[in-house]
Formats: sequence, C-alpha cells, structure tokens
Amino acid sequence: MKNPEIKNIKEMLSKIPDSWQLKDDSKNYMNSIFEYLLKIKKDNSKISFSDNLESYQIPYNNSIFHFLLYYSYSPKYPFIIHKENNFIFGAFSGKNFSKVEISFALTSKSSVITKHLNWLLSDDNFKSILEKNDIKKILLRDIDDVLVKSIKKEQHNFKIESLRELKYATYDIKKTLSLKGLKFSNLRWHINNFKKEKYDVEIVNLSDSVKEVIHLIGKWRKNSIEKRNFSYVNVKSDKLGARLFGDKETIDKFQKIKGLVGPENILSRVLKIDGKVVSFNLGFPLGIFKKQDLFAHCIGISDLSISHLAEYAQYDFWEEIKKKGYKYVNDGPTWKKELDVYKKKFRPIAKKRYYWATISLKN
Repeated sequence: MKNPEIKNIKEMLSKIPDSWQLKDDSKNYMNSIFEYLLKIKKDNSKISFSDNLESYQIPYNNSIFHFLLYYSYSPKYPFIIHKENNFIFGAFSGKNFSKVEISFALTSKSSVITKHLNWLLSDDNFKSILEKNDIKKILLRDIDDVLVKSIKKEQHNFKIESLRELKYATYDIKKTLSLKGLKFSNLRWHINNFKKEKYDVEIVNLSDSVKEVIHLIGKWRKNSIEKRNFSYVNVKSDKLGARLFGDKETIDKFQKIKGLVGPENILSRVLKIDGKVVSFNLGFPLGIFKKQDLFAHCIGISDLSISHLAEYAQYDFWEEIKKKGYKYVNDGPTWKKELDVYKKKFRPIAKKRYYWATISLKN
C-alpha cells in the first residue's frame, strides 16, 4: 500500500466497531455498502428514523444515496460508522487526506448528534487519523439552527469556526403540478412557450446515454460560468450519479433486497431533442430502511441554449415522481440568489435552514 495516509486511515477505521470503508479490491463498492447496511439492520432490528417530524421535514442526508453521491467520488476516501442506531457518514479528502467532512443520518436530534460527535472526536482510533494526517478542522454538513445553538451554548470538545448558510425547499408535488392561480403563472408561461416550439422530445434510458449525459454535465458547468459567472453543479458527484445509476446491472442486482431503500428506487429522466441529449434529472427517496413520503431531486441539468427547457424538464421529471406515489419533493440546497429565484417558480410550501459548519478541535 503506497499511500501512508490511506494506510493509516484504513488501519485505524478498521478498529472502530460497526464501521465500513473501501476495500482494496472494491470496484463496485455499492454492493459492499448494502451488505454492511443489511448486517447492521439484522443486528439492530429496531433501527429506524425515529424523530417525530412531519414527512416533508425529513433531513436530506437521511439516505444512503446522499452518501454515495457526495462522499464517495474520487479522490475522497469514504467511511460509515454505526453508533447507537445512528450513522455517521464521512470522507477524507484533499492533499495527503488532510480534510474530513461528516454528516449524521437517521436522526436530527441535536443531543444525539453532539453526543456522537464528541464520542467520535474522542475515539483513540479516529484521533490517531486526525493527528497523523494533521487534520485540525472538520466540515460538518447539513446541521440546523438547534444544533448550532447547542454547540455554541454547551461545553464540547470542539467549537464552530464558521457557518455557511443553505436553505432546503420542500414542495407539494400535487400543488405544483396543478399549475393553478397567479402564483404559478411564471412557470406556466415557461412550459407553454417551450411547447409552442413543438420540439421532437424523446425520452431515453440513462443506461443507454451515460456518456452523453456526462458530456452534458461538463458542458452545462462551462456554459453556466460563462453566462452567469457561477455554477452550482458538483461535476464529480453528478457524473458519479450518472455512472452509478446508469449501470443497469447494478440496479437489477438490488431489485430483490428486502429491508433497504435500494437503487431500484432511484428515478432518472433523460431527454433528447433532435437526437441530442439536452436534459438530465435524477433523484432518490429519503430514507434508508423505509421510504419516506419525501423525494430528493438531487441533479437537474438542462441545455442552457434552449429557452424554457429547464422548467419543462423539471416539471416533466416531477410528474414521474408523482406517479411513484411521493407527496413531497426536496430539490436540494439553495446558496445563490439566482437559484432561489428559479426555485420560487415551483412554489415551495416550506423552507428549512441548514448550515455547513467548519468546526475545530479544542486543545
């Protein structure tokens, strides 16, 4: 094993009970992750999402697909730790793997998260990784106001250095797709204008168009930066999503899994116009051991040169989500004013504020 940092991470993580990490020979780690989750479920029959939240308030990171897309793309080194019916998702990254980011699934209770965070940062094996890789700060993803106040108010072995505010919008799918009233006039206008062009729109399978979709993702980011001076696309995670869930063999392999929300619950929508891929949408249900009513719309890419396509393609995708029986949809974090303006067209029924917090360890 040539990389000393990876060797240390592997050795120390393997000593933490109920943990998962990449294997040396793991080409398709999804199989390994699902086997790990099934074992945890078998050994902990009562494990489930336990917070008493409304169905549309389920945290975005309460999904294994959240972990797959945002923690496991190269050159990150991902890991999962099970602790007292909760999961800690994480990844080491950066030069010499000197950065680490983590989030918590299954619960949003601040008391549970701070307890487990204090435990993790005090664990001798995890501390060894931090010390040997010279890691002094950690990115804590998707935490809410209650947890921020708890960290600031109570005594912990870490402190908040900075906060980046994000907002997650939730939509009632039925209300949005009905397009009634003045508040939906803007969205109707875009969809109607797209239809007036009478494009020959073709729906194709992701598995048959992965390379074209990956090309579209890269092109979208480049064009967005040129036209808007910003891009909200995470190219690596979006391309990973196309590769992972465009693999028909992988999806078919998990069709018979019982007790887990598997890849067969992933929805994707690829549109072609004049034989060219122009739109890619992908999402997954929130939940790990049980599907929730909330669907996460995590990737939305449309050719910027085609007017009104973005609205049409998103509406088209949400119709498919509705057909699968979901009541609500969450379309991910909003961190730009321009993005917020676009999302308002679909009229969210609720917004929840989250933060990405940079925390540092106390001496």
